[in-house]
Amino acid sequence: MLKAATATAALLALTGCSSYSGIAAVQRTAEAKDDLPAEIGRVNPQLPSGIRLLTEDAGVKYYAAESSDHTTACIAVYPIDKPDQWFTGCSDGIDSDREIVTISHIGQPTVKLVTTGFDTRALESDGWRKVHDNVLVGVVTRP
Repeated sequence: MLKAATATAALLALTGCSSYSGIAAVQRTAEAKDDLPAEIGRVNPQLPSGIRLLTEDAGVKYYAAESSDHTTACIAVYPIDKPDQWFTGCSDGIDSDREIVTISHIGQPTVKLVTTGFDTRALESDGWRKVHDNVLVGVVTRP
């Protein structure tokens, strides 16, 4: 009995990190709306494949992608009326619910990408506005 319990505990310890299942919104089938603006794709070829449009809010499109093993995720922010002010950010080593990356660009709001299931209440009480389950928007970055 003790050997079985030890083996089970060891198995759980090994699989503990692998229980994170990624960002649910990027795991759906791609649609035409998910096409990333060409200028972002040309400049950022290192973005993981399978990018998806998460949401559009206040004239800004928010895209995300993640690696097939869910350990790397990226966000691309594309202001429709100011396409030259797009920006991206990525993070790796993701193995649990957390803030993935926070990015900003002068003249655009600061943006956080969070994992599916991450509790954003503290961020929202600090003034972050949730525009999608995985995206929070902060203040505009001033020059």
